[in-house]
Amino acid sequence: MLKLLLLCILHLALIGCESSEPKPPQHPNPKTTTDVQKSVVVPTNSFLEKQTQNIEDRIDKFTDKPPLDKTYITFGEYHSKKPVTWAWVPPRSQLVTVNYVVPSTRANEHALFSITEFPDEDNGYFDENIARWKAQFRSNDGSPMKPKVESLTTNKKYDASIVEFEGEYMGAGAAWHLQNHSLLVANIRLNDSNWHFKLLGSTNTVKAHRKSFISFLKEISKLPPSQE
Repeated sequence: MLKLLLLCILHLALIGCESSEPKPPQHPNPKTTTDVQKSVVVPTNSFLEKQTQNIEDRIDKFTDKPPLDKTYITFGEYHSKKPVTWAWVPPRSQLVTVNYVVPSTRANEHALFSITEFPDEDNGYFDENIARWKAQFRSNDGSPMKPKVESLTTNKKYDASIVEFEGEYMGAGAAWHLQNHSLLVANIRLNDSNWHFKLLGSTNTVKAHRKSFISFLKEISKLPPSQE
């Protein structure tokens, strides 16, 4: 009987030793590269790629929404037929009435079409802006450039002044320069405002869509009374 009692005491002592044995410290699993978001700088040769980041934020910040009629581009009391391949995007600022991406068959060579209104009191006349746009460009070899200027009368008898720049685009105080870029700007006076129509991007893309740009200008007309 005494022997059986000693065996029970020894068994209980062994169990106590096992339960009191310290456990190794638990360390969290190290984070893998998929757990950490890394900022990646993607090289690009298009101003549009540099200026269209955080597009969702711009949709929230500005109230402009996609047009209900996707066959026309509407601005103020006027509209014109939209080129089929142009796609609406939120304006970059509240000063811009509309923005459209103009596609290219080459990667990173899309252009941007925009319309901006300048009422008389804003002093936004076309001639006063040519010097400003000229300062944003120089020839691809670094020398000063001379813009091309022409006139156009639309089908509705609106007079348009058109200026074209081609070379190295430096932007408005931008830290990056992009060669082989073009800016095509038209000014049309409608009622008491000057409207600027701009096509900016890769020279290849601007040239490919120049005909569509001119056709858009020619077809500008007033909205029907029911849509004003």
